Amino acid sequence: MSVNRSVTRRLAAILIADVVGFGRHMERDDAGTLARLREIRANLIDPKIAEYGGHVVKTAGDGMLLEFRSADAALRCAIDVQRAMAVTNQTQTADERLEFRIGINLGDIIVDGADIAGDGVNVAARLEALAEPGGICVSAAVRDQVHGSLDVGFDDIGEQQVKSISRPIRVFAVSLNPGEIRPPIAAGAAATRSAAGPIAAPIQRAWLQRKQTVWAAGVVAVVAVGSALLWWGSRTTAPTETPAMSVAVMPLVAPTENPDSARQAESLTRDLTAMLSRTSTLIRVVAVPEAQARAAHAGSSSTARALDVRYLVEGELRPRADATSISLRLVNGATNEQLWSETVVLAATSASAERLRSLHAAVWHLSRSLVSIELRRVMAQPSRDPTPMDDVLRAYALDRTELDTLKRTREKEKLFEDALRRDPNSVPALVGLAGVLDQQIENDVRVDRDRAVQRMNDLTSKAVQLDDGQPTIWVFRSLALMYMGQWNASLEASARAIRLEPDSSGLISNHAELTTLAGHPAEALTLVDQAIALDPPGGYMQMRPACEAHVLLGQHERAIAVCEKIKGLNREDWMVDLLLAAAYAQNGDAAKTRSSPEAFR
Repeated sequence: MSVNRSVTRRLAAILIADVVGFGRHMERDDAGTLARLREIRANLIDPKIAEYGGHVVKTAGDGMLLEFRSADAALRCAIDVQRAMAVTNQTQTADERLEFRIGINLGDIIVDGADIAGDGVNVAARLEALAEPGGICVSAAVRDQVHGSLDVGFDDIGEQQVKSISRPIRVFAVSLNPGEIRPPIAAGAAATRSAAGPIAAPIQRAWLQRKQTVWAAGVVAVVAVGSALLWWGSRTTAPTETPAMSVAVMPLVAPTENPDSARQAESLTRDLTAMLSRTSTLIRVVAVPEAQARAAHAGSSSTARALDVRYLVEGELRPRADATSISLRLVNGATNEQLWSETVVLAATSASAERLRSLHAAVWHLSRSLVSIELRRVMAQPSRDPTPMDDVLRAYALDRTELDTLKRTREKEKLFEDALRRDPNSVPALVGLAGVLDQQIENDVRVDRDRAVQRMNDLTSKAVQLDDGQPTIWVFRSLALMYMGQWNASLEASARAIRLEPDSSGLISNHAELTTLAGHPAEALTLVDQAIALDPPGGYMQMRPACEAHVLLGQHERAIAVCEKIKGLNREDWMVDLLLAAAYAQNGDAAKTRSSPEAFR
């Protein structure tokens, strides 16, 4: 006998969470694990679900399926839970820590009685599987709904082909602490102050305390997000006889009967090669001689051996009347196994700059996948005779460990020093060690600041002499010059990075902040507009320089409007409280000035 049940469809935000290593925890202490999960749910998860208007659809021993009315509510709930769990886990041993993976999707669901199903649920499940322990992955639909309204960042990890879903899904990993503000640094703070005025000095100090999470992204973001993609690396073992991080971009294949397409393929191949070379100091891009180019597709293994590279980038050009599509893939040079793929569509009506931005996004995804594969190799296969690049990759792999910040920094310093002893001209090691010194200057009260700044200056000076075509190198050069109080030189180094990567909203945003600190707030506002245009509608990192610039320009009403909006994006930023208090006071609003005690704590 058939049973008729009401089946309806609706758009909903779906959150799926599970416990990392649930089987291991149960084997170790089943009763204790279940008791702790019940306690966490009663004291944290259920109250947060209620706070954000969520609904528990079903639970399992290690997971939950939740429905929310909006993507914003679902993500806020997930953020609160993961941040609270991170604090709780600080007091637990590694074996005792309970961590969640969370996936969130906004999509169509089928309501079948008390249950839900459909594509919206399936995608959320795949996103959850991609999340790091303690992390959150969201779909493009979720990111588009909430981008700029929360105090988190979104790392685009590209289109992923996942189980049981025919189309690739665009995945974003949520960065839970993009605007972290550290306590003020007492030692050496005066050395970085400019003559921009009495308000500019504390702004400079605060910026020095937080800029690392933004500016170091040129090298670290590729590594960190690549680590979030380590599951790719489990599919292959790279050959050990070829250089680490080595890749060749093979000529794109175009229809032979179309000379225009052939010329376009040659041009795009050059663009791809140049873009990949600038994406990360870690990646060694090998030029393809004409002889190998002519025989490029006779066999990937022989081509890779001839070029002495570990990986190949291959692709095809498919011209249409209204657009040109480029199918790209990363291939293991020894086994011909495909490790990554993406299709880029260049609309015929798009401006040249817009077409290049689309291509650059794909190259960025490619570089992160390549880094993730190589990180997996060095983590899984320790070498008795490591190369300098192996040492560099091991250093960055430490960011995935549970070592405390200072101990991790010291271990990374040792590995970068080992790499430089083996190869004093290793640019990745020079840049990596400069980054470690930057962290020590900010976080380690025992560090000899003058010595660290001078060493950072020496390292970055040598790095730009060896390779002046990498934006990341100029970013670290700018930081070293800033620490030395050489503001004009620091600005020029920052501008050099932007000239190499003109479509980087992050680089432009931070150049805007540096411009403000150097005493040019009006110029900074123009840069802010450029940064937001590249990444609309603009978030915390794009808009915060405007808050500072308006205050320094005495544009108090505009400063209040912008700073209040920024405060809503990052409530933990005490400098925004200070800026708001200054703007309120100079605007004659004594009541609001007194209501901002955070600024004076």
